[in-house]
Amino acid sequence: MTGGADPVSQPPPTRTTRPRLRGELWHAAAGCAVVALVAAAYVGWLHVSNPTVASLSFLLVVLLVSATSSLRVAVAVSVLAVLALNYFFMPPVGTFHLEDPLNGLAIVVFLTVSVVGSRLSVVARDRAALLEERHEAERMRQSVELKSALLSSLGHDLKTPLTAITVACENLQSSWTDEPQRREQLGIVLAEVSRLNHLFQNIVEMARIETRAVDAEREWVSPADIVEAAVAQVQTAVHDRPIDVASDAAVEVHLDPRLTTAALAHVLENAGQYTAPGSAIDVTAHVGAEGLSLTVRDRGTGIDLADEAHLFDRAYRGADARRQPFGTGMGLAISRGLLEAQGGRIAAANHPEGGAVFTLTIPAAARQVAPPPAGDL
Repeated sequence: MTGGADPVSQPPPTRTTRPRLRGELWHAAAGCAVVALVAAAYVGWLHVSNPTVASLSFLLVVLLVSATSSLRVAVAVSVLAVLALNYFFMPPVGTFHLEDPLNGLAIVVFLTVSVVGSRLSVVARDRAALLEERHEAERMRQSVELKSALLSSLGHDLKTPLTAITVACENLQSSWTDEPQRREQLGIVLAEVSRLNHLFQNIVEMARIETRAVDAEREWVSPADIVEAAVAQVQTAVHDRPIDVASDAAVEVHLDPRLTTAALAHVLENAGQYTAPGSAIDVTAHVGAEGLSLTVRDRGTGIDLADEAHLFDRAYRGADARRQPFGTGMGLAISRGLLEAQGGRIAAANHPEGGAVFTLTIPAAARQVAPPPAGDL
């Protein structure tokens, strides 16, 4: 083994260290240049001789440097500022000698304040950066959990309809099926394809919400039209459950009917999923001081306390939902995203008489409209 320094103990500058050093040198040069410019402007142009004005100006320069660079750069600029303050503004001007001991104390105070201020600025910036890193790590963790939940849910929800379609197609190819049986198998295929189409629509909507690609296009619309359109969209899910609607026909609201209708449709579909056939679903549209309020009340099992905090989380499915043969848990999260794109919100609670109540609120201007003439449909 040869003598000399261990090469491992003296590593070369890394690729991340060199840009940092170059950045610090650039900030130091810029800070020193600004100190020199301030001193030159005050002495040669503005003829400012007040050391208080000069010291405050130099302190501002130091704090600006500390807000953008490291502590050692701020300290170096502080030292230069102290020298400039002493030489150009404290008698005798043009020397580093101080006649008044109080000026020396003022310099010490200036240097202390600038260093402490720089330290606090650097600490605050580093803390903000650390918090941002933590938030980014949390977002990454949530993204991974979401992807895992989506993949697990999609794996389950795709398997059922694809299996049904495969079996139905095999039956259609069989020679033993008669015409009624063929129509039955074809109906199964169409139903499962419709279910798959709905699933992929949910995925697309969630992707648009995640990428903030949802833009609200407001127009004047009747709340009754929104409810009617939402019920029509989920007719398959609620066909055997009566829908009782209460809405004011003499008012219009200014909002995005497409987003609002889609948000309400997902809530109605959720109500249909947890309501027994024949049980009524109540929908109320009310225009008040906060805008349009849409309330959906079902008569299902209600909201479990364990699910309440996660009800609108993406891809979350409660205990009851996991027993359902189909569903990704995206519907309520999509409703929340569509409402938030308009500045709205959604809330849920258990009804005192049983079932759940979902309230959708969208800030919107309202105007009265003339009721339709008697006999008009």
